[in-house]
Amino acid sequence: MDVNKILDEIDDLVDHTNMPVIILADRVFNMPNEYILEKTEQIRVSLPTQLQRAEQITKDKDRIISEAEEKASNVIAEAAETAELSIRKAQEEARQLVSNHEVVRMAQQESQRVIDQAKIDADSIRQGALEYAKNVMDKLNSSIHEISSRVNDVENVVQRASQELLK
Repeated sequence: MDVNKILDEIDDLVDHTNMPVIILADRVFNMPNEYILEKTEQIRVSLPTQLQRAEQITKDKDRIISEAEEKASNVIAEAAETAELSIRKAQEEARQLVSNHEVVRMAQQESQRVIDQAKIDADSIRQGALEYAKNVMDKLNSSIHEISSRVNDVENVVQRASQELLK
């Protein structure tokens, strides 16, 4: 739950009562509204700006994931296109070399070499693209985990602060 939303709810409760009554361990305490409002404002002011940044990053995670996936897809598509162009080039070179028997034999060997090299290059490019995509996803996953951890820490701080207010 959003920390600021919780604080807003506390403020709303205080605004709608004359003097909040807090019961702790079978003892009743009257708390002045101004005191509670002051404490909720102190909590708001003391929240780190990183919490706000973490909330923004959390909101942007879908966009970030989509961009990373799109970039990985583009890299893979470019690799496939490069490989296809290399294969076509090799095939065209092979056709041009076919003029006599010796040239044909040499052309077949060379075309096979070029095709094999193009396949190796394509596999290498694909592998590089997949590794890049994995690295992007790993970094994104790490960032999301770190943000989640920070949000949990802030929730714990707010919970302790709420308990302190109730004392």
